[in-house]
Amino acid sequence: MKVKLLTTISFLTYQLSISQTEKLIHGKVLSNNYPLKKVEVINKTAKTSTTTDYLGEFSIMVKEKDSLLFFAKDYFFTRLKISRENIDKNNITVNMAIRAEELNEVVITTMKLDPFKNFPTRYR
Repeated sequence: MKVKLLTTISFLTYQLSISQTEKLIHGKVLSNNYPLKKVEVINKTAKTSTTTDYLGEFSIMVKEKDSLLFFAKDYFFTRLKISRENIDKNNITVNMAIRAEELNEVVITTMKLDPFKNFPTRYR
């Protein structure tokens, strides 16, 4: 009986210790000190994702050594590896760099326009 009780207690203790390693972490995504909305935040390790709100804030479940990816349409993607310090601080700030838009080609030509002619007096 004692063996079963000790086994059950050790199993429950083990389960509690494992379940507490994952934590909800909060953060903010910025670009030039302005919040970015609709940035996709992906926990690559746990295969979960969320998006930022209109204030650039997000919350996602992470563990130590997880890898977070941040994607936005006109910005370079950013990767962040979660450390114990990030989990303890529980407030991540991510700065994203804007991606320059490349143009294919710009052609400048000159056009010769006819000078304006005198309009009849009724249009003056």
